[in-house]
Amino acid sequence: MIFETMSSMPDQQTTITCLASVEKAVEELYDEFNGEAMWWRGHAIESWKIMAGAFRPSRQSGKYNEYALISHFKTRALGMLGHRPRPTSEIEWLFLAQHYGLPTRLLDWTENPLVALFFALGQDAGGATNADACLWAMSPSQLNLSLSCPAKPGEAQLGLVGSDERVVQAMAKQAFGYKNEAIKGFLSFDPSLLPKALAIESPEMDARIVAQSGRFTLHGCDRSLESLSESGKYLRKFIIPGSEKSKLRQKLELMGVQLWNLFPDLQSLAEGLRKHEFTSSDLGGLGPQG
Repeated sequence: MIFETMSSMPDQQTTITCLASVEKAVEELYDEFNGEAMWWRGHAIESWKIMAGAFRPSRQSGKYNEYALISHFKTRALGMLGHRPRPTSEIEWLFLAQHYGLPTRLLDWTENPLVALFFALGQDAGGATNADACLWAMSPSQLNLSLSCPAKPGEAQLGLVGSDERVVQAMAKQAFGYKNEAIKGFLSFDPSLLPKALAIESPEMDARIVAQSGRFTLHGCDRSLESLSESGKYLRKFIIPGSEKSKLRQKLELMGVQLWNLFPDLQSLAEGLRKHEFTSSDLGGLGPQG
C-alpha cells in the first residue's frame, strides 16, 4: 500500500518523489475510497496543521479575533464590491472574505492533486528550501459521515453539505459573534453539538476557484483536522522530501501547471513570466524586429 492509516503513519509514511508516485497514490486512493473524488491540500512545511486560517496563531497578538476580522471586512467591503453582487448571508460573506485572503473558518482544498503539489512546492516558508513538504488527501464524504451530525451519528450527511443548509448557516453565524441562544432558535439541537468540520458545497464565484478545482471545508473549532478522533477514516498524508522539490517543480512546469494557469489574471501572468527567466531560445523566433 502507498499509504497507511493515521494511527500507523508516524512509523512509516509514503514519500512523493516523482509524478509517478502521485499517480500511484491517486490510483490506490481511488480503490480505497470506492472511486470517490478525493480532495487535496499542499503544505510547504510538512509539520503545518490542517487548520482554518481564523484559528491559526497570528503574527501580532498570537490569536486572531475572528469576529473583529469578519465584521470589519463586511463593513468596509460594502463600498468596494463594484460589479460583485452583495452577499446575502453570513456564509457568502465568509466565501468572499476567504477569496481575498482574510483568515476565516473556511479552508481551501482542490480536487486536482497536481494543483495541491504546486502549492506544496511553490513557496518555501521562511526560506526553508530543504524543508520537507507534504500532500494531504481527504475523502469529503467520509469526513461528513464522521463529523456532520455529532448529535445523531446515524443521521450523518452522505456527500457534501449544501451551503444553504441550517447547520452551515449556524456555523457561519458563530464567526459573526452570534450567541448560542440566538443560534439555538435557528437549529433543532444545541449549538454545542455543531460539527467540528464539514465538507461543503461552494459557489464557483471566481475564475481562480474554477482554475484550481477549488473546494472548501468549514471548521467549527480550533482543533486541527488530523487531531480529531477517527481522522484516519478520511485523511491520508504523503511526505515530499525537501531534496526532491526542485525536480518536482520542473516536472510540474513541463506539465503546464504554472502560476498564471492557477491564478488567471495579468498580475500572476507577469509574475510567473518574470520568475521563468526566459532566454532568447524561448522566443520561438518572435524576437525584436527591424
